[in-house]
Amino acid sequence: MLFKKSKPTRRKHWTEEENEKLRNLFEEYEGDVVRISKELNRGERSVRMRLFFMSLIGEGEVD
Repeated sequence: MLFKKSKPTRRKHWTEEENEKLRNLFEEYEGDVVRISKELNRGERSVRMRLFFMSLIGEGEVD
């Protein structure tokens, strides 16, 4: 049986629960955006932008 790899969620609003999970994963994974994006099934850029808006990373770390 083959399993399709799920695509990252696109254009979906972030919930408060996701924001909290993002904050926790950011600490747990020591800022590893690749691991965080896979865990949350979100694109890396989306995760970086959300971290920026949460003041967890600087503007230079978004791209």
